Amino acid sequence: MNTGLRAGALAVLVACGVALIVVLHQAREQTPLESTFTSAFQIVGAPLKLADRVASRVLPVSELDEKALGDVYRASYDPQATPASREQRYLDSLVAELQPLTGKPFPYRAYVVDYPVPNAMALPGGVVLVTRDLLTTLRSESELAAVLAHEIGHIERGHCFDTVRFELLARKVGAEPLGALADFAAAILLRHSYSKTMEHEADAYAFEMLTNGRYDPRGVAGGFESLLSYEQAHGEPSPQQASPIRDYFTSHPPLEVRAEEFGQRADAWWRRHPGERRYVGARNLQALVALPRHELADEWVGHDVP
Repeated sequence: MNTGLRAGALAVLVACGVALIVVLHQAREQTPLESTFTSAFQIVGAPLKLADRVASRVLPVSELDEKALGDVYRASYDPQATPASREQRYLDSLVAELQPLTGKPFPYRAYVVDYPVPNAMALPGGVVLVTRDLLTTLRSESELAAVLAHEIGHIERGHCFDTVRFELLARKVGAEPLGALADFAAAILLRHSYSKTMEHEADAYAFEMLTNGRYDPRGVAGGFESLLSYEQAHGEPSPQQASPIRDYFTSHPPLEVRAEEFGQRADAWWRRHPGERRYVGARNLQALVALPRHELADEWVGHDVP
């Protein structure tokens, strides 16, 4: 009996010892900034080369600069955009058209990435990711300009950087290399859904940007309608599809509500500006040649709202 008890006690001690070794090993492997940034961004095709002098600079979260974060992301994505594909050259031209309408001193750039659903995502410091499928889902350049403007709105209104800084401070992250902070910031935003207020602010920013520029403001509602048509044809993306990048399908309010609201806003704007001419660019999107490089006379439209 005593022998059996001793054997049982020994087995328990061995099991506890093994469990402790596993826990200690996991604790040693985990860092304060553990994230899924690498695997998630490999899915969307971005090479991660953050081990440069800028990315290795150590600084506390309280001194984190949004432009510095953007510089790290640009250093990471620029290699895949060189030499630029047709899609990348198209996005570069389109962003150049929108850049003068922005307020923050960032060198904005949108990068095309491979991912099997139409989507876009903003990162701090003036970086926007656009999936290749988005370019084939939208129906016009004005719709694409609206989507880009929406993501720029998240940057201009501080949604990206404020979300990241709050999360880093909440986790009591201390001084870390800038590259590690950029990794963690991206991981936060990959899993993050903006509030209803923030989404509406970004929608309103996109509408204002289009009205201040050369594109048809109906592109905002049109973009939502195109994404809604995709959703109706393909169904909502599965959790496996949607997880690596924040998307319009899980945002709120629903696409139908947003399309209706900004369709009405566009109609009201056209009634107030009956003499205006604005650019749609359906053929520009099909050819992947933006308005700044190729202006088509029949893509300009005027007032046709009763």
